Amino acid sequence: MNSLLLCAPALVLTLAAQELPAQLQATLRLPADEVRGLQAELAAADVPAARRTYFEALTAYALVSQLRGQQAAAMEALLDRTLKALEASADPESMVLAGACLGLKLGFQPQLGMTLAPKASGLFAKALELAPGNPRALLFQGINVLHTPAFFGGGAGKAIPILEAAAKAAGTEAAPKDPWAPAWGKAETQAWLALALAQGGRLAEAREHCAKALALDPQYGFARLVVLPKLAQ
Repeated sequence: MNSLLLCAPALVLTLAAQELPAQLQATLRLPADEVRGLQAELAAADVPAARRTYFEALTAYALVSQLRGQQAAAMEALLDRTLKALEASADPESMVLAGACLGLKLGFQPQLGMTLAPKASGLFAKALELAPGNPRALLFQGINVLHTPAFFGGGAGKAIPILEAAAKAAGTEAAPKDPWAPAWGKAETQAWLALALAQGGRLAEAREHCAKALALDPQYGFARLVVLPKLAQ
């Protein structure tokens, strides 16, 4: 009995370490307080160095996305640190996050659009060259195009085919053997595709894809709080 009690804390820590990668895969669907909790767990966990950098960047992206309007100075500083950590990476998944973070940087420094937007687009293109059909690269490429003004070649009409490809790629992506490998995107691509379809006036299809996103994660805040109200309008 005593030996079992002594082993119990180690067993709990082992189970927690096994659960953390799966929890991190849901980062972009979590509220800010839960993301901060994951940041703390990640800081204390034994993680391969490259994966630590990736998931630190993913949690930072999630926080900046949610809190940039409330804590602008702190979030821009966090974003700058994240971009610095990602800038030298040749890993396509990290390139995707770097491009996504550049998109957020535009919200703080819109006057840099002529520099940052092409750089972000280039990172998505390079990531897809290195990892063709990567669902996260297609997702952020689609988001980038969705937010690009139509007179610069963006908008819903151009974004929808990219996001459709992202949703298809995410739905067929095989589960990786490495639990720390990025493997998220199924619900996220469905929600962003729904938003693009709604903006393009294709409301019936938008409702269908929003329902798919919520079927995958009923608590997904972006789908519930952003996309659904658009459909109600």
